[in-house]
Amino acid sequence: MQPTSVAIRHARPGDASRLHEVHTAAVRTLCADYYPAEILDGWLLNRSADGYLPPIERGAIFVAERDSTVLGFGEAAPGVVVAVYVHPSVAHQGIGSALLRYALERARQSHSGPITVESTLNASAFYARRGFREVKRSTVKRNRVEVPIVVMEHNAV
Repeated sequence: MQPTSVAIRHARPGDASRLHEVHTAAVRTLCADYYPAEILDGWLLNRSADGYLPPIERGAIFVAERDSTVLGFGEAAPGVVVAVYVHPSVAHQGIGSALLRYALERARQSHSGPITVESTLNASAFYARRGFREVKRSTVKRNRVEVPIVVMEHNAV
């Protein structure tokens, strides 16, 4: 699909509520066919907009917006793509790809080795189409549930 024109910018504290909304909607909708409801409920338990403030203040989160509406967000650190989420209403419109390109640029700063991502099961094909390869299957603990993930690496510079 043709990429949608979006602006990527650093997240601001005022974006925290929208990030929470996008994240929750993405997990509930885009992950629903891959994870049982109990895992999704446990994963999202006790999440709030305030939880996004520390990484926003560190400058780690960036957003994709169009017409002043945040449509998705990402987070990256040297060597790691931490997250890429888009609102389900704009999935498959190139917004996730734009966020991932930006995340990879950020992850390569001060880092020369492979870039890793802990992908959700539903997103692993998205990452694979963009040059990531599966390294292993694992789980991450979110609250009291173990969430199955795919650990992936990107080697291209």
